[in-house]
Amino acid sequence: MDSIYFDNEPNHGINAYFPWGHNFFKTQREFFQFMEVHYGMVSFQIVEITDDNYQELLVKGVFHAI
Repeated sequence: MDSIYFDNEPNHGINAYFPWGHNFFKTQREFFQFMEVHYGMVSFQIVEITDDNYQELLVKGVFHAI
């Protein structure tokens, strides 16, 4: 199951990090439409990037695909 990590930057958009790389979405709706088209009924996990988990995700290698 893929894990998709995202951070929501108010007034800017959503940065999403996929196993294959990074993508930027202007709105949350655009992000979820992309997910529906590309993942459909395939199981995946969405994880919000926060100040609390950023260092852990960095060590885990979440941002190495960019």
